Amino acid sequence: MKSFIVLLICLSLTSLALPQNLHILYTQNTNGVLDNCNCPSMPLGGMEKRATFLSQFRAQHANTLLFDSGDFFKFSENQEIDAKIAQAMHMLEYDAVNIGDQEFSDGGQFFNEAFRTHSLPLISTNLIWTRQMPEFVRPFRTIEIEGMNILVLGALNAKGYNFYQRVYDDIEMKLVPAENALIDIYQQQSSMNKYDLVILLSNLGLDEEQRLAESLDFLDIILGGHSQHQLEEPLIVNNTLIAQCGKNGQYIGHLEIHMNEGKLTSHKNTLIPMELSIADDESMLKLINE
Repeated sequence: MKSFIVLLICLSLTSLALPQNLHILYTQNTNGVLDNCNCPSMPLGGMEKRATFLSQFRAQHANTLLFDSGDFFKFSENQEIDAKIAQAMHMLEYDAVNIGDQEFSDGGQFFNEAFRTHSLPLISTNLIWTRQMPEFVRPFRTIEIEGMNILVLGALNAKGYNFYQRVYDDIEMKLVPAENALIDIYQQQSSMNKYDLVILLSNLGLDEEQRLAESLDFLDIILGGHSQHQLEEPLIVNNTLIAQCGKNGQYIGHLEIHMNEGKLTSHKNTLIPMELSIADDESMLKLINE
């Protein structure tokens, strides 16, 4: 009888939702900076440092996701550099990458050719193709990790995108208002699935990110960009965490979150500098020096 009671207690305990933790690494506004320039004023950054750091971090931490908010291409046209950036982003094995306006700095044809070659998990919720959306872009991505179901959305800045659309005549896409697109996709997906966490990868800039957080109560985390803010601590707006980690790949953001019974209960944020002391990844260094 006692053994039966003990068995019932054990089964009850295992059925309870246990606390979950998740490591979210995030980057933004790489701006086509491939390598660490070893500059005395700012000796930070470089894809060769980023690759080494990510490899070591993933080896030491289970439950790690990696996201980018966009603007990883250069601001002005440079197809040689941007082709290498596209390859480097592919090598780093991101879980989702938002399309920023600078990804069109070489025109629509280059955009299609660069990402058709690499299996980069691109998303954009408010970017609509006037023809068929290419297979390498999705309006959202879902991720299952540590028993959690995560919906990842992406939003693009209209002002920057419209600039490149005026410059090039081969960008066959249009933007819809970010808020409308996010609501539509969230309502559509949440009617079919239950999500423990909704993350927005944003190329909208901090002011618009704060406005969206105030307006939309389903966003748990906004990993922002475009405005290139460097926030040591995330802003909290309407229970939404808003994080940004600066520019040019100088820092990688690390947002450690704790979940309990489907709710985000606590968080810790760190901006990790890509310092010269980090060893160079040889494969990335070879790509850079080709």
